[in-house]
Order: sequence, then C-alpha cells, then structure tokens
Amino acid sequence: MGRCGVNVDSDYSPSNVRLLIGIADEMLKQKNVESVLFGGKRIGQQSNFEKLDWFAGELLLELQRRSCRIAPTVAFKQATPKPI
Repeated sequence: MGRCGVNVDSDYSPSNVRLLIGIADEMLKQKNVESVLFGGKRIGQQSNFEKLDWFAGELLLELQRRSCRIAPTVAFKQATPKPI
C-alpha cells in the first residue's frame, strides 16, 4: 500500500501534510525522466524542480504574449442565418 496509507488525500493533519511535503520535495529533487520516441526513456540533465520552473516561466511568457495581442487568440466564426 505504500508509505502514505489509505486516506492520504483526505487527511489534513499536520503530520500528514509534512509527510506529503517531504515526498513532494524528494520528487522535485530527482532528475527528470524523458520519453524518447522509439527509444524508451532517458534521464535528463535537469531536476524535476528545474524543469517545472522552466515550464512555469514559458507559461508566463505565453500569457504575456497573448495579453499584448490586438486580435484575440481564437476568432469565432460568425453565425450565418439559414434561408427559409
């Protein structure tokens, strides 16, 4: 059953929160594992934290780019009236 137990996601006790934070910290310290097309998996050079930090930065840049556009990102098709 693992070290977390049955109700790990619904137990809000301080000891359980500390346990989950510790597990998350360990996962973020591990090296990133990437899938390679037709080649299985490889261990990346970055930790999971570094990869997540990079992705969050890219997400913020995209949000800033989209907020500065004059035209909307998605244009909706105008409804045409159907002939009777």
